Amino acid sequence: MSNVHASQPLSVILKSNEAEKPTEKRREDWRKAKELEEARKAGTAPAEVDEEGRDINPHIPQYITQVPWYFGTAQPTLKHQRPQPEKQKQFNDVSDWYKKGVQATVATKFRKGACENCGAMTHNRKDCLERPRKIGARYTGEEIAPDEYIQSQLDFDFDGKRDRWNGYNPDEHKKVVDEFDKTEAAKRHLKAQKLEDDLLKGEVADAETAKVLLEADDEEEEKYADNIDMPGTKLDSKERITVRNLRIREDVAKYLRNLDPNSAHYDPKTRSMRDNPYAHLNKDDTE
Repeated sequence: MSNVHASQPLSVILKSNEAEKPTEKRREDWRKAKELEEARKAGTAPAEVDEEGRDINPHIPQYITQVPWYFGTAQPTLKHQRPQPEKQKQFNDVSDWYKKGVQATVATKFRKGACENCGAMTHNRKDCLERPRKIGARYTGEEIAPDEYIQSQLDFDFDGKRDRWNGYNPDEHKKVVDEFDKTEAAKRHLKAQKLEDDLLKGEVADAETAKVLLEADDEEEEKYADNIDMPGTKLDSKERITVRNLRIREDVAKYLRNLDPNSAHYDPKTRSMRDNPYAHLNKDDTE
């Protein structure tokens, strides 16, 4: 049977009026309960509902649905099979982290219960790490040390302990962006100054030509693989791949330019050939 049995504590049974006349289930009552259980399993009868209004699966065995007497409930429920809130371990939130750069408060006079040596309230004289003074702050009332900020003990769960970005401030990335913008502005200023010098030397025809060359250089730096057609590039609109970092697949690999085994050494582990394969021909390896 999979009916939910809500047993009551003995003290409740003794205090009830029905304790004097205990009622026993007759054979007819057991038969009706069995038929109701079979109907619930078949889906022809509505399932039992717990105190929160959720249906109880009739296929759950009786040893799971039967409520212990010490649980103290008189209606169908499965709460005794669920995690109890008072027994669950509480963890800190993922966004919690230790405070940094806390400004400590400095007192102007000695306080009762503070360290007799430095005057801080967060430790006593025995635990003081400051150099022992000839006359402590308790008697002088001067140069009282600030109170240390005691960090709270954080207890994280499985995900919180392995969060590599925990404690990271996203505003720190703005410094990187600002530095990049300054670098780009400096590059544009140097290019404009170089074109101005070329214009004064006569290497550039007029100011309009210099402006066109400056804009062309800016467009060349911002050119990506999805805007041009070049052999060996991956034309995918979802991935922006710069062309300057790609090698054209029609290029011959450096280790295939000279197949003589006594030529430049090729390291198969790192797949690199740092020597010139055309050394015996007095040619550069870029030719």
